[in-house]
Amino acid sequence: MRITNVREFRNKATAIFKQDEPIIITRHGKVVGLFLPLDGSDSLPVELRRELLTKFGEYISKSLEMKGVTEGEILEDFESFKKGRRRR
Repeated sequence: MRITNVREFRNKATAIFKQDEPIIITRHGKVVGLFLPLDGSDSLPVELRRELLTKFGEYISKSLEMKGVTEGEILEDFESFKKGRRRR
């Protein structure tokens, strides 16, 4: 796993995206992001994957709560999408 700062990540994004290893992105020494290439994600330790999923889940929950979206609305939307997809 590699660590880079925001400026380097921005300036070398094309080259970084070609790499197979996960990259932690920092700003002023604090973690602000994580780049996980799909092909290299199987090599992540279980603890790290669990932590990432927890953080993503918390972020999504907070975003939905701020927008006033309920779980029921999401399920209804998903069911509607599935029905429309079957007709194609």
